[in-house]
Amino acid sequence: MKREDLYKEIGLIDEELIAAAEHSGVRGRGRGRRHRFSKRWIALVACLVVYSSTSTVLLATEYTRNKTEEPYIRYLTAEDMELEPPAKYTADKFLQALTSGNDDKVYIAVNRLVEGFNDPKARELALQKLRPFLTSDSAKIAESAAFATDILSKSYQSPYLHKMADGSIVFALFNNYSDYGTQNVLWRIQDDVLEPYFSFAAPSMYIKEMIASPDRKLLAVVTGSNKSEFVQILNVEKGTISPELVESARIRHGAQRKLDTWTRSDHENYSYPSQLVWKDNDTLAFEGSLAYDNTAIIENVTVTYKFSNKLMEVRDLK
Repeated sequence: MKREDLYKEIGLIDEELIAAAEHSGVRGRGRGRRHRFSKRWIALVACLVVYSSTSTVLLATEYTRNKTEEPYIRYLTAEDMELEPPAKYTADKFLQALTSGNDDKVYIAVNRLVEGFNDPKARELALQKLRPFLTSDSAKIAESAAFATDILSKSYQSPYLHKMADGSIVFALFNNYSDYGTQNVLWRIQDDVLEPYFSFAAPSMYIKEMIASPDRKLLAVVTGSNKSEFVQILNVEKGTISPELVESARIRHGAQRKLDTWTRSDHENYSYPSQLVWKDNDTLAFEGSLAYDNTAIIENVTVTYKFSNKLMEVRDLK
């Protein structure tokens, strides 16, 4: 990712839009590789036309919308996500939203219908209702409908699904809904049961990339905010997770180079990883751009981390 992308300002979702799943703030159990689309999502546009003169008080008020535009959401918040009335998940609410004619509501509903996976009747009805949206004029809705259909039909062919060695399948919903990434909730299907598996702590807001180890026992996950990016490794079967690796590398490298390494109260570090690759079943390597002195100093390094013994090595990038 280019550094300038990390310094974009990010706004909350408009009050009229509906955003992510009710579990987006949940951490821990019990509640994909990066695959960007070729089209950029275009911001929603509303035009209000009002003409007044000394001879007329109000001639017209017109709302127009370009149907070729894609729904655009900058950040999905738990508070703003529910269709009215807010309640525990119920498929009926989202099935009704499919008929609303509002692309934003349809997009949310298509994704959230996946949560009905554990109910056979709800799953079959959702598959039936999703079929027309597979050919939607909105590429974003069509892609989401295809992903939801792949899961609900138990086909499991999508590249967004990560099939782990223990037989479980890990994925996120709302894939690439923002320029910054995907919804910050990992879902897991194991023994034919779907559950929200994990959500990353602030300042992580988006899941940007997931890469399974060669033996598919570990899953490296890149998350991001609007200022920084982070890396953690999960052993999905055992439910264990590594420390956050970008900040760990920044602190270690700063100590080696005698650089001041302040920790901000919001835990942003203006640093990011790139070129993630598994060297073997236990060792993740990546390049890091590490910021110091409020980004006045940028250090480019290579980082390797062995998950089994928590061994990190940080070297200058040559």
